[in-house]
Order: sequence, then C-alpha cells, then structure tokens
Amino acid sequence: MASRQQYRNLLICSLGNPGHKYAKSRHSLGHILLDFLIADHHRQLERVHSPFLDGDLIEGISSLNTDLLSQRIAMFKPCTFMNVSGMAIMNAWKWSQKKYGQSSRLVILHDELGLPVGKLKMKVGGSSKGHNGLKSIATYVAPDQFTKFGIGIGRPDSRSPEVVADYVLRHVPPSDMTVIMDQVYPQLWQMLANLEKGT
Repeated sequence: MASRQQYRNLLICSLGNPGHKYAKSRHSLGHILLDFLIADHHRQLERVHSPFLDGDLIEGISSLNTDLLSQRIAMFKPCTFMNVSGMAIMNAWKWSQKKYGQSSRLVILHDELGLPVGKLKMKVGGSSKGHNGLKSIATYVAPDQFTKFGIGIGRPDSRSPEVVADYVLRHVPPSDMTVIMDQVYPQLWQMLANLEKGT
C-alpha cells in the first residue's frame, strides 16, 4: 500500500467542444466520460467559482478509492473549443497546484483516433500525434507534467482530412457507447484510482 505522502490529488480535465451540437460527438468523448465520473461521485463535489477559470470546475471528496475517506479531487471541463483549450486548462492547473501543492496531478481525458473502440491508453509525455487539443495544452504545460488517457474512437478508412474531421464530429454511435461504458469506463475508473494512490 502507498504511504499517505504518495497519494495524489487529481485534477481531471476533459477535452471536447462546447455546445449542444458537439455534446455527443466522438471528439467530445473526454467530456462525456468526465460527466459520468462527476455523476458517480454522488454529489460529493461542489462548483468552484473563480473569474480566472474559463470552464466548469468542481471539487470535493474523491470516490475513486473507498478506503481514502478524505481524499480530495477536482474535475474541470473547459468552455473553450478544443483547439484553444490550453490556457483554460493551464489556469485550472495553477488553481490545483495552489490548493493541493506537490500532491497535485494533472490528468487529461481525450478521444484517440489511433485506438479502436473499446481500448484505453494511459501515457505521460510524448507527442500529441496530431491531436490539436493536446497540442494546445502542450503550449502551456510541459507534456511530462500531465497524464493522458486516450479513449479509442476508431478511425475511418480514408485518411482525407475532410473525412477524418467529419468522422470525429459525428455522434458516438450507440453501439460504440455501449462498448465504451462496459469496457473502457470501468478500466478508466480503476486506472484513475491507482494513479490517485500513487501505484
């Protein structure tokens, strides 16, 4: 078991686009799963009000590990479009560092074209692989300072930029969403729980 000093206060941020038009799109899958994480914390989170935050930040008692009764957690959904979300996430990260200090850890949930539906990949550092949301974050926060969780959305047969753009902006098919909730979401929860414990 990790010592108390190893436990981390997570700031979980999601990538996606604002507005009803994009709410159910593949590109907003980070937002979608963050909403489930928030709901599964059983109202133990409260909204943080700050003029410096461009998005919705909530904070409270973590439910990831039931044996950590007073562990704090924060979750942030930028109100900006994905491609320019870096500054909003940086400001939320500064808030987290001020509140939690050295125990704070930045986590990013994002869609991943390079993974098939039903797969989840955790990575620290490395390139953005063409993901403009991750590129925007890396402009403000060094890539080795945050943990990425790539959620597989599959890839269209064509590599045409127009076809790919249309693909990621389409709604997540119900069959894909079922796979994601049955396979990816429980795995995400467990991986976040391990990260929180420092294991």
